[in-house]
Amino acid sequence: MPPVKGQNPSRADRARQTRLRMLESARVLFINERYAATTMEQIAATAGVAVQTLYYTFGTKGRLLCEVVEFAGAADDEPLPVGQRPWMRESLSSPSAQRALALVVEHATDIYVGAAPLWPAVNAAVAADPDVERYWRTLAATRRAGQRRLVDRLSESGELRDGLELERATDLIFVLFGHDVFRELAEADWTVLTYKAWLFRTLVQQLLAAERLEPTAFRDMTYADLVLDL
Repeated sequence: MPPVKGQNPSRADRARQTRLRMLESARVLFINERYAATTMEQIAATAGVAVQTLYYTFGTKGRLLCEVVEFAGAADDEPLPVGQRPWMRESLSSPSAQRALALVVEHATDIYVGAAPLWPAVNAAVAADPDVERYWRTLAATRRAGQRRLVDRLSESGELRDGLELERATDLIFVLFGHDVFRELAEADWTVLTYKAWLFRTLVQQLLAAERLEPTAFRDMTYADLVLDL
């Protein structure tokens, strides 16, 4: 919460604003200069802090990059884990399988949109920095575990396609809703809304017993107008 006008910001407020400046400065430099060429000194200078403050707060450049990815994906310097976010909880409790998929497509894609410009930096760092390699591996495992929870919910409600094994269904979501597919389609000039509409339809077709679309399931999604046109 920002300080009330006319009041001096608290120590905690000042610390958070400093942290935000460091994260945003690092985000811009990692995108524009890439990982190897970006130094902690550059980030500190851009953020207007001493380099010692940067090291004290984040430890290493690799750990800073990991936090920047989380910050960019959530647009928040203290992001909730995906499993605890309201849209994910609603998805896992929704009585409609299509609604569950629609919510995940809508909101999880937005994480990709925020974080995608940093993926070249992450790819470069994975090969050189064990902190980043461990983070990226853990992120993939966490994403798959969340997708498996969604598959279990679809199976428990009896809406999963007949004969589709749970592990195979998880494989399908993991690949179709993965970083590589999003990046390749974005590079092919797909808009975010077109991607969301395609992904929703594809997941319904691949995972659910009933493929006929339920308009109420995606009624308030940003991509709703495109779903029936594909």
